[in-house]
Amino acid sequence: MGISPVTVSFLNGLGHDAIRLPAVGLDRRADTDVIAYAIEHGQVVLTFDLDYPAIMALNPEIRISAVIFRTESADPSWINHRLSETLQLTSAVLTEGAVVVVEDDRIRVRRFVDF
Repeated sequence: MGISPVTVSFLNGLGHDAIRLPAVGLDRRADTDVIAYAIEHGQVVLTFDLDYPAIMALNPEIRISAVIFRTESADPSWINHRLSETLQLTSAVLTEGAVVVVEDDRIRVRRFVDF
């Protein structure tokens, strides 16, 4: 829910199939419902919510890639800038399965094979 419509438009402009939770009726649903939707549709979860990596760590059968933002600013222009850099570096591992943590000054990658 924390991802701006501006960022969704930015991603769609790059050729990605990005959606926001309200568009598919998931804005008031449990995180596990969002994860199930992402698995079913082969999508990566983008979020500011730290519950996602915790859910995946506690449930090894759940393996959906996620980009977790841990930035001081949630301004869409900053997020889009960091996301552009991140996707250039991590697209392959996100396809294979990973949790990518985007911070203001670094990007951390945890591939599922590392769990």
